[in-house]
Amino acid sequence: MDGVLLAHAAAGWFLAGLSWTVQLVNYPLMAVVGRSEFPAYEAGHAPRMAVAVGPAWAVQGATTLWLLLAPPAGAATWLIAAAAVTAAVPVLVTLTVSVPAHARLARGFDPVVHRRLVRTHALRTLGWTLHGLVALALLATA
Repeated sequence: MDGVLLAHAAAGWFLAGLSWTVQLVNYPLMAVVGRSEFPAYEAGHAPRMAVAVGPAWAVQGATTLWLLLAPPAGAATWLIAAAAVTAAVPVLVTLTVSVPAHARLARGFDPVVHRRLVRTHALRTLGWTLHGLVALALLATA
């Protein structure tokens, strides 16, 4: 079980760090990409981010499910529930806001859509950061 908890924490903190980088660097810099170059930039951004996020997201999802189905001895039920909720928030924001925003931006830069993307990405960043903290608490208590 220690391996599951370590993988869970590692994936959570990787995603938190990547999300902070996107929040503070990548998304704000989208606004300075030339308008004629922006569709190519966005076309390159999305698949590269999927490669960067995908493996850690899969580990986070698998280990969260594992914790829900086979909780480690000593782990507080509320911490496992918090891990599941804080893992679900970025998924929901991604599917309902971020993916549609990127689809719109693929056709060309739109400052309104860009602002929405940056603003709502803060929810993903918060979710992954809180998830990392919960994962540390699980490590400390289980």
